[in-house]
This record gives sequence, structure tokens and C-alpha cells, in this order.
Amino acid sequence: MRADLVARSTFGSVLCHPLRIARFTCNSFFPLRSVVFLAMHACVSVATAQTCSFYATGFDSFSDPPNYQSGGVSLEWCLNGASVTASNWCPTGYALRFDAASEDPVLLVSTGSNGCTAIEVSFKYAQFAASGSTLKYGLSTTTTVNCNASTPTSLALLSATGGVCTPVSFMIPLGASTSVSIRFDHGANSNAILLDDFQVRLVGCCAAHECCVVGSAGCSNAAIAKCVCATDPYCCAVEWDLQCVAQVESFACGSCDGGGAACAVSGAADFGTVFMGGSICTVEPEFFTACEGLGPYLTSSFGCAASGDMAMTFGSGFPYSAATTRCFAFDSASLPGLRFKYAKSAGTLGPRVDVSIAGSAWTAIWQATTTGAECTPVELLLPTLAGASDVRFRFASASSVSSGATIDDIEVIANAPQPHPCCEVGAAGCMDSAVSICTCAVDAYCCTDAWDDVCVAEATIFCGALCPGLTVCGSPTAGSCFLTRPVPACADADCCVAVCTLDAYCCDLDWDALCVQEARAWCAPQADLDGDALVGSKDLAILLSQWGGGGSADFDESGAVDAEDLALLLQGWSV
Repeated sequence: MRADLVARSTFGSVLCHPLRIARFTCNSFFPLRSVVFLAMHACVSVATAQTCSFYATGFDSFSDPPNYQSGGVSLEWCLNGASVTASNWCPTGYALRFDAASEDPVLLVSTGSNGCTAIEVSFKYAQFAASGSTLKYGLSTTTTVNCNASTPTSLALLSATGGVCTPVSFMIPLGASTSVSIRFDHGANSNAILLDDFQVRLVGCCAAHECCVVGSAGCSNAAIAKCVCATDPYCCAVEWDLQCVAQVESFACGSCDGGGAACAVSGAADFGTVFMGGSICTVEPEFFTACEGLGPYLTSSFGCAASGDMAMTFGSGFPYSAATTRCFAFDSASLPGLRFKYAKSAGTLGPRVDVSIAGSAWTAIWQATTTGAECTPVELLLPTLAGASDVRFRFASASSVSSGATIDDIEVIANAPQPHPCCEVGAAGCMDSAVSICTCAVDAYCCTDAWDDVCVAEATIFCGALCPGLTVCGSPTAGSCFLTRPVPACADADCCVAVCTLDAYCCDLDWDALCVQEARAWCAPQADLDGDALVGSKDLAILLSQWGGGGSADFDESGAVDAEDLALLLQGWSV
């Protein structure tokens, strides 16, 4: 169900968004920053060519960085002795490390027949002392990485030292070539250098999108794109974001009244089972239409993620890592709702969910409170959104430090089921939050899928719901195992299971006289009142002391200790 990553990417680059505050053109003056945004020779071409994200890795989920292929474009690594390490001076935790002259990682980006005009590579690096590492590249038409590939052209010496995490970006024109080999050429010493947050963007080979929806730089209507970008070059140089969409009308370049993608009534994203590089906006372009900050990305580790079940995780830095959904129309909705699962590290602020109606300012509607690796289901009922025609949700890190959070199985619901008592079957979860949390800890299905009769039983047996008339072994309301009942089962779980294991009738139809007889035969060691594992004179003394009243010796739960209880004790006599 996933669209081609190259054709449908709507990536929000970490290098671009910090500059969003002050728009710029190629001939504008702006202060020198530590981020090298574009090589000077590429400034003109980027202003007229669309760019889109193809690949990203934070080196977090793999022993080696992953290779990737999509839409005829591929990326392949040759580590040449480099390795992923957990020791990193950049904030995301893991990085690619190489610290010897022989360790020169190489990667090949092959664009095939897609007609790409350039490759943009960005990453962060850190080193305490100069390693002498130089970024080099070589052009070709090969489709397979070569560890010894010719890389005669030097892009830059990675010279920043002192352990500072330094972001850089470089544009590599392809010319008539279809592939580029990129080498991180370590110098002759043994000083360590670490790479993090590695990203590749394609230039000139991204399919266009409508001008009234967000996407890669430019849009499908050349006249509208030219009109908007004449005033705001960002929209044709970096990405066509929500501000560019708004400017279609505000700059009198065209109309988006019915011209954009219709708002959905509902939607879902489960992030699939296969890892894909790039931001969430490249992975789920039909659900997330805008990303900001670093990431968010897919992950297969921690919390709601596992091997074969991807989830969303956030990057670090500012602006906060965030992903915004497409618009949803709740014009006819009676009770809009939002469901998802999350996990987070202790001592962190995020994640957070915000909402915006018709382009209004973002308002927080939920922020995580519990911490830990356990995946916790969340269901938000949002009656105030009923009737709204343009609603967007934003999942944000809410912190400049990576929160270690994962989010999975997002559902936007137009008409959420009404909350129901815990003793009634219905939608996932129940009205008593304490009972709901307790039950779902026993059986996660009750909070992820539906609250069925099994959940009602578990709520009663394990979590104190005391649902009346529940005919399952162990229900406090099921009645004594030593009295006949017109319904199945009895309250003593051990005794009930023992009887029904040998006589299923007692748990299928009713607890008749034979079930009582079997209970007396198999469950009378229960008469051990003093806890010495024997039924004898001490237990008899306790029973007699309670005669006529209630107490622990009321084995048949008749309300009074009487001859029936004495018979049960004598039946279990062992000394």
C-alpha cells in the first residue's frame, strides 16, 4: 500500500526548516552558519529542480547501516572496516565510527533511468582531534558498490574538532552519469571520527504533485509554481509545504477551492513490517503530509517496535521532530476519536499530540505520562472536533532531546464507540480506567481490539469489577462450589477448574448436584483452616468456634457455619 518513495516523498529536511524563519534566495545575504546548506555552484539549479528524500539512517536499529532500493534508485554500503558504535558525541546515541587510515566507508547511489540531475548528501560528524578525513566522490554508471571505487573529486575536509556535532550538506551534480560513489577517506592517523543522521536527497527526478497539497519542491502546475516561487523561492528550492499551499491563493496565483486532495473521513497508519529509510513522510505519504525537524523515522527496536513490526520514533534537536497528518473532515461525525500506542523512556518530556482546525494554531490534546518499554494503548475521544471540516493532528517529540519514544497503530476515527461499563461488552477499553488498565495488562486484546465477554470475565476475576451473573470459574459472583446452581461454574477458581476438567458439564450447562458431589470429593482439603496443610482437630476447633455464624469455616458459603460445613471438614480429614 506504500507509494513509490521517490515519487511520493514529502520530506521536511532538518537542514531546511531552521532556515524557514527567514526565507532566502540565492542572491540574498544571510549570516554564515555552521550548517553548509548548499554548495554555491548548485544554488541556481536547486531553485528550479524538485528535490525529494530518498534515504536516511541514524545508525540506531542495525549492526550495519541498511542498504535500500526503491523506484529504480538504490543505495549500497561498503563499510571498509567502519562499524556502528553506541559511543557518540552527537545526541542520537549511535553512530558510524572509523578511526584508521584503512577504514574508508564507501556508499554507492545509483539513480538508474530516473533522470536525476544531482544527489544531495547531508550528515553530522564529530571528532575530538582532527582525523584528516575527506569526503570524496566519483561518477559512473555502475549499479553495485565497489569498496575500491575511484573517487577522485574532493568535496570537503571534515575539519571541525572538539567533539562538536557538526551538520553539513553537499550537492553532487550527476551530469551524464547515473551513479555516484561517495567515500569517507580517513587520514593517516588513528583519531576517531563519527557520522550520524545520514541522509540522501534526489534532485530533478521527483514526480510532481498538485499545487494544493504539500510535497516536494514545486508542483504540477508550472504557472502556479512560477507565480508562488517568484515571491517565495523556498517552495521551488526546498519543499512545497503548507505555507506554499496557502500562498497559491494569497499570492493570487490560483485557487485551492476543491483543487486539492479531499480531506479524509478516517485513516490509519501501522508503519508496516519492513524498514524503509527516510522520514515518516516518505514512508506514509498518504497519511503524513508534512514532517519537521529531524525525522521522525521508522524503527524496529524499543517499546511499540519489534523486528517485523515497525513503529515511528523521533529525532532530536529543534524544531522538534514532528509529523503532521493529512486533513480529516468531521462534518458528519458524532464522536471523532484518535487511537494509538506509545512507549517512552523515563525522564523525558514527550511525546505529544497536537491538533489544528482549518489552519489554526496548534493545541496540545495529549502528552505522555507513563514511561517504560511497555507499549501503552491510548484512546482520545474528541467531541469538540465534531462538525469541523479541516482537522490535522501532529505527533511531536515535544523535546529537543530524543525521548526514546515509539508510536504505532495510529487510527483516526470519525465515530468512536461510546464508552461502556466494564461489565458490558463493547469497544476496546471500558469506563472505569483502573479496571481497564488492570484488565489490559492481563489481556492486551481488551484495549487494542474489543472488550468482549472474556475481557468482562478477566475484569471480574482479576481486577475487581464484580460483574453480576458471570458464569466463569473464579468469578466472585458465581456462587459456592458446594451448592447447586442453575448456571455453570462456581466462585472458587481452583475447585471449579478441578471439577470442570473431569466433568465439562459443570462449566457448560449448570452446576448441578453431581457437580457439588464432585466438588466435595475433590475440593474438601480446602478445610485446612489453620494452614498447616492438614485437616484435623485444630481445624475442627476453629469450625466449632464459628458455629452458627459466618467465617472461614463457611465452606459452602451458605451464610452460616453448620452441619454441611462440618461434613465437608470431616470428608477432608487427614489426621
